[in-house]
Amino acid sequence: MAGYDDLLIRVQAHWNDWSDAAIRLDDLQDVHWHRPPGAPHPLLHGYVCCSRILTGDIPHWCEAKSAPHRLHVCVLKGHTLSPVYSELIRRADVQHRWSPVAAR
Repeated sequence: MAGYDDLLIRVQAHWNDWSDAAIRLDDLQDVHWHRPPGAPHPLLHGYVCCSRILTGDIPHWCEAKSAPHRLHVCVLKGHTLSPVYSELIRRADVQHRWSPVAAR
């Protein structure tokens, strides 16, 4: 999304987590829909490399030998600007259309 890739977005490890982190929109990869246990409906998720976290924390075990790690994170609508959230929905829908699971 031109102009928004450097925008910071807020992500969490779990939809109901209290801790969060800020990352660049461009660092969020493989955006997809996922309904974790207990969630009221499917939510937007994606992956970010732990070394790309700018502020905050996504709790995970991170030791130098195994770092960096690819973390599964949740993006909540209420924490995201509307045009950015719309772009993430578009990305998730494109991902779903082309995923091997969707093709079955």
